[in-house]
Amino acid sequence: MAYKDPERQRAYAREWLKRNPQKARDAVRRWRARNPELNRERRRKYRRAAYVRNAAKINAEKAAYLASHPEVKRAKDQAYRARRIAAAGSFTGAEWLDLLAHCGGVCSYCGEAGRLEADHRLPLSRGGTNLIDNILPACRSCNGRKHKMTEEEFRVLLAAERTAQTPSTLK
Repeated sequence: MAYKDPERQRAYAREWLKRNPQKARDAVRRWRARNPELNRERRRKYRRAAYVRNAAKINAEKAAYLASHPEVKRAKDQAYRARRIAAAGSFTGAEWLDLLAHCGGVCSYCGEAGRLEADHRLPLSRGGTNLIDNILPACRSCNGRKHKMTEEEFRVLLAAERTAQTPSTLK
């Protein structure tokens, strides 16, 4: 029933919705199925407006979460870096924690405990992937020294340094 007065029409519509909640839900579902693009655009606009209204609160919540979950932040940062250079694959925070547990929470190269970074066995710059099987935990020092070397090349360098440092037993 259509009313000329918009307020009266809205009041009638509200009452109808209260009396027929299932019919209203079904009608909305049918509309969404017939208009997926329009529905997607409306959701986008709503989320954008909600974000603008609450940006400071949302950003503070995200920062607090990432501060209390450093493994998630590390995985997120690595995924961003890999996407930026179009490398294949990604790993999750849970996979990173499993890898740390498997390696005993120490650097894979020098055995030092402490803050560890994700190091790519085959560097992304040389065609490596960002999958967990191409990742090793490494301390900042070893990861920085390794730079663009593969894991094998870096281990050879470390072995050569160790042999050069050991005093000669032959005289």
